[in-house]
Order: sequence, then structure tokens, then C-alpha cells
Amino acid sequence: MKKLLLPLAFASIAATSWAVTPLWLRDVKISPDGSSIAFTYKGDIYKVAANGGTAQRLTTQPSYESNPVWSPDGKSIAFASDRNGNMDVYLMSANGGNATRLTTNSTNEIPESFTPDGKNVLFSAAIQDVASSAQFPSSRLTEVYSVPVTGGRITQLLSTPALQISYSPDGDFFLYNDQKGFEDEWRKHHTSSVTRDVWRYDTKTGKHTNLTNRAGEDRNPVMSVDGKTVYLLSERNGNTFNVYSFPIDNPSAAKQLTNFKTHPVRFLSQGADGTLAFTYDGEIYTKKGDAAPRKVNIDLMLDEENPVKKYSVSSSSGATVSPDGKQVAFTNRGELFVTSVEYPTTKQITSTPAAERQPAWAPDNRTIAYTSEREGHPNIYVAKINRKDDANFPNATLIDETPLVKANDGVERTYPKYSPDGKEIAFIQDRRKLMVMNLDTKKVRQITDGSTYPERNGGFDYKWSPDGKWFVIELTGNGHEPYSDIAIVNATGTPKVTNITRSSYFDMEPQWVMDGNAIAFVSDRYGLRSHASWGSQNDIMLAFLNQDAYDKYRLSKEDYELRKELEKQQKKDKEKAEKEKSDKKDKKNDDKKEKSADSDDDTEDIVVELDGIEDRIVRVTPASSDLGGYIFSKDGENLYYLAAFEKAYDLWKINLRKRDVRLINKLNTSPLNFEMDKKGDNIFLLGSSSLKKMNANSESMTPITFSATLKLDPAAEREYMFDYVKQEEKERFYNKNMHGIDWEAMTKAYRKFLPHINNNYDFAELLSELLGE
Repeated sequence: MKKLLLPLAFASIAATSWAVTPLWLRDVKISPDGSSIAFTYKGDIYKVAANGGTAQRLTTQPSYESNPVWSPDGKSIAFASDRNGNMDVYLMSANGGNATRLTTNSTNEIPESFTPDGKNVLFSAAIQDVASSAQFPSSRLTEVYSVPVTGGRITQLLSTPALQISYSPDGDFFLYNDQKGFEDEWRKHHTSSVTRDVWRYDTKTGKHTNLTNRAGEDRNPVMSVDGKTVYLLSERNGNTFNVYSFPIDNPSAAKQLTNFKTHPVRFLSQGADGTLAFTYDGEIYTKKGDAAPRKVNIDLMLDEENPVKKYSVSSSSGATVSPDGKQVAFTNRGELFVTSVEYPTTKQITSTPAAERQPAWAPDNRTIAYTSEREGHPNIYVAKINRKDDANFPNATLIDETPLVKANDGVERTYPKYSPDGKEIAFIQDRRKLMVMNLDTKKVRQITDGSTYPERNGGFDYKWSPDGKWFVIELTGNGHEPYSDIAIVNATGTPKVTNITRSSYFDMEPQWVMDGNAIAFVSDRYGLRSHASWGSQNDIMLAFLNQDAYDKYRLSKEDYELRKELEKQQKKDKEKAEKEKSDKKDKKNDDKKEKSADSDDDTEDIVVELDGIEDRIVRVTPASSDLGGYIFSKDGENLYYLAAFEKAYDLWKINLRKRDVRLINKLNTSPLNFEMDKKGDNIFLLGSSSLKKMNANSESMTPITFSATLKLDPAAEREYMFDYVKQEEKERFYNKNMHGIDWEAMTKAYRKFLPHINNNYDFAELLSELLGE
């Protein structure tokens, strides 16, 4: 039986292999004798004859290999690999085989060249600037080091960036292109202060000479075999990157050697016979002498790979608690999950390559609205438990998932939030306008016209009032951007936006508190402020919507207790009067009343007095600090907030009546989102790495654990991310006409490379090349 299975297994493996014409070829280097070309494809290094043919795969590790560099004799190739975590320099035979690790530093090391004698490999890495360097220390600004091909101690050659090193035949100097700043290396068509230049470095005197010294991009220099001519890639004459050359002693006499349009020429190198090799539009070309560039036709064999991977869910994003406090909805890697608060049982609600985010609970605890981009643009979907016998999402057997608006009308809808009674849903349309849909009639009304938020980054913070008749929003279209204010707008009738802060500082993160009689928000008006910088200190403020609530807040503890007793008695008298009135009604009206009581709460309408509201704004926190989240207790008596006075955030509490401040828990955490169940019995601290429940009375905390695994299709995910970037650029690029670029045609031109990418390194370069257009 074993003898029979063995050949069948090999036959199965062979059947999964097929020949492809590869695209998105990177890091192209022609061998010193001009006979072979090394390149990177799908994270491995290949070699092919300079005149084309079937490529030979030189590396087979699951890690990412790149940046092949030929030794002067053509017998060895140095390359970068992340098989031990970060990028290290390795050395292998030009025919493949076992590789020797040459560097072990914890930063990324990328080979640039061999020394002319072949005894050392030069590589770039951000390890240590010299003490005399005036350069800003950054991993983006590397140094040049040398390591023996036999391994051993590294030595620093230059303390400044020198990339794409190309030695002269006698080794007296080498060429390189600099890196002046943090600009992405795949940017195109710019004439900024950080464009690259080609330099000459004298290895004997240590002198650097700028050979190009112009505003545009000049890069990837190659020294000719006779040491007289410099070849380079340049964007001169208003063109895309093409191959140019100039005499080493007359850089101003540059001439253009190729005339490619639209896309850039990349990865220039030259063999001893004068053959130039480079890429255009993801394929390899060669050029010799005055002949026209010739495409190198390449075939290679690939084994079919299963793209689906299992991914353990260990973090959460956008977590939000159900009104009854028994479930938490969150997203991970663009999928929606719901977990039980008491048990680790977790249900995956969605399964699409697109991103699902911004979950919002309906009051029934059985419905969740969320944003999904599966239609190619953001729209709102609703997940609802199908069977009445299923008590919650984690244990549900059937879940219905439908779009809020079924037609794919191209309208962007994000940030859904149900009204307190669940009869309406609010959302942001076209990234700027607050809208409300009646769930019975499906009619939509506009609350804000977009002028309150002129940005295009997706939406703004808003919240329903407890009585469902108002919204509080962050306001940025107030004439003094980039600062923000807090505004309220009525949800019914003719909406009117009223700015209630007008501070010219950052007023943000509004919340309805004290049964809707006050609005809490964060402000930097008293602390260190972010004038032309970052890192302001904030305080928590209260804006009282009516004079009665403000007066109540200012009462002493004794007077406040008397006021509460009076209100309790008044409430009892009112309920007694209503009961007596109700007893006189017929049974039909009694039934209606009972039905209404089951569905509605006892929330009273909020009294909003706009006159003088600016005089009813108070500071709650006694000291400005770096805040990471806050919440008021249900009765409005206590404020819980995260403040960082040291390295991380800890939980603090203020009793608003006693004005005492104390540390509740040394959480040592990152910023968290605070939420409360409808009854106010529990407060939830929700972060990306941890979910916690705190009892509002005892202030004891218990962790919320979840257990889930999702299946991930990386290729489909990359395609979604590609479309997301395309759409975001279309919506947000500062020049509406995209500088004259046909964006649809350009993204189509880059989309064809997606099937040839199986890793995030290449995908990041693809997006950078696209954005560079």
C-alpha cells in the first residue's frame, strides 16, 4: 500500500505546478559578465539568462528574500532575508543552495555592493551615527557598513546614507545616490528639497562630490565597465523615470537613452559586455549600445499554494457593549465578532475580504448595525438574530445579514447609531452629512448639511440624546480650524446647529450625562496646548443644558441630599396621580399602556435652554493631564477617567459632590473606550488588547475573555486594500483632478500585478508606486 501511495503523491504534487509569465519583478541585477539576471519574485530570488527563458529559483525558504547583489567574479550572490526576524545579509552560491548569514544586528541590513576585490559586502543599516554627525537620528537615514564574506566583525564605512553603490573598475571611487529625508522612495514627479542626487565618493580621500545637484530625482547610478560613463535613472525633461547617461568628467552633458512613457524605469544595472538591465511596468528589459530596449521573456514554474490561512483572534477594535451588558461586539481584521461578557463563547458574524467596522447595538440586544465596504464603498449592514429561541449572538444558530439600503447606489454611509427607542437609525452620509432614517417608513431626513465637518476622512463623532430629540456633535466647520467645538442640533423639525463652546481650542469627545441634562467633553483650554505641535494636556468639562441642572450641580452635599429626597417624594406623588387616572380608563387603554411600558423607558424630555449656556460650562478635573477615556456614573455623582501622569494610563475617580480625587486602579494601560450598560450597574473598559467589566458599586474588575479563529484569504484581502486605497485617494486627494492623472486607468494598470504578489513587502511597494503616481 505504501509503495502504491508514494508515486500517487508525487503525481498529485506535479499536477499542482504550472508555468507562468511573472510580473512585478523587483531588485533586478545583471551578472558581471552580462550572461544572467537575478531578480526577486514573490519573495524569492530567481536567476534567468539575459536573453530570457525559464528562470531558476535560488531560494526556497518561507521567509522573504530580496536585494540580490552579485560578487565581482559572478560566483556568489549576497541578499537580504527576514528568516530570523529582521532583514539580515546572507551569502549563497550564484546557483543557489545553502546560505551563510553575515549580519546579526537587530535592525534591517540591506546589501548594496561587493568591494572590487570581492572580500567584503557593503550594506546599509541604521545602527549608529558617529558622534560628530549632525544628521537627525532615524532608521530611515542609514549608514554604510562592511562585512567580510567569511563573516565576522562589521566596520562602518560611512555615517551618511549611500544607496545603490557602484564601484569604479579600479576601486578608487564609487557612485551612490543619497537620501536626504523621509520621503518615500517610490514618489514620482517631484522637485522637492529631498530629491535624490548622484554622488561620487573617493575611497582614498573620503571626499564626496555631488554629480547631479538638481531639484529633480537622479538615482540608481551605475559605473560603466571602462570607468568613463555614468548611467542613472532620472526624471529630467518632465518625463517619467528613464535611463540617462553622462561622462564622469562632464555631468552636465546628460543624454536620455530610453523613452518609456507613463510608468517609471526601475532597478538599473550593467554587465561587463555593456548590457543594461532594468524593469519597466513590472517586467525586465535589456539594452545594449544604441539598440532599442528588449523585453526579456521569462517563464517559471510555481507550485499551487492554498491562500487561506487561519488567524487567531487576540485583539479587538471598536468594541461596544450591548444595552443589557451581556454581549460585546468588536471587529478584528475587518470582521465582526460578538462575545459573551460572562463566557469566552464568541461568534464570527461576517466573513468577507472587505472591512466591517463601527458596530452599533439596537436597544433590543439582538440587532447590530455596522459599516461594510463589500460593495466597493462604505454602506451600512444590519445583523439580526433569526430565531426567537436564541438569546444572544454568541449562541445564535441563525443570523440574518442585510444592507440598510439594498440598492447599490454608490452612496457612502458610515457610523450607524440607533435612536434610544430603536425606531430610527442615524448615520453619516458622504463622509460629512448627518442623516436619520425611520426604520418603518425608510424615509431619510438630513440633520447637518456637511458644513459642520468639511473633512473627507470618513466622519465625525456624534451621539443621540437620551430622549432621542437631540444630537451632540463635534464641530470643525466653525471658522477657526483646525480646532474643534461642541455643538447640539435638534433631531426633529428643522435642524439647527448651535455651537455651545466656541473656545478656539480643542473641545472633543462629547457625551450626554446626567440623564441628558448636561454634556461632558474633553478640552485642552486649561492645560498645555498643542500650538504648532502635539501632546496637549486636557480636562473634562461639563456644559449644562438648563439652569435647573446647573443649580443642582452647585448645591452643597447637604442641600443636594435634601433636594433628592424632595424629588423622590414628588416622583411618588406623580406616579400615584397617574395610577389613579389610569384606573379610570377602560381595559383596552390599560392594555395599550402595558404594551408601551414594555417597550419604552421612563426617560423624560430634556429641557434645553440655549440662552446663557456658555456661562454654565464648568471644569470637572482638578488638574490637566493626558487623558485616555472617561465616563460619568448613571446618577452623575462620579467621574471615572484615565489619566497618564507617568508612562501609561491609570484609572482615577472624582466624586462631583465631595470633590475628592483618588486612584482606583493602577491599570498601566493604553487609552480605552468607556461604556455603561443601560441600568448603569456596570462600566466597561474596552481596549484593543483587553476588555474589562467594572461593577459600578464595588468598583471591582473582571476581564472579558474571548476565543475565536478566523479564516483569512490574504490575496482577497490585498485586493480589497488596493481598492480601498484607490477610493480613499479619489475622495481625499487635495487636487480634485489628481494632477491630470486618469486615476481609473492608472489603478487598472497596477491592479494586474496583484496575482503576482503574495507578501506585504511587495504589496507595500505596489501601493507606494501607485500613490507615487
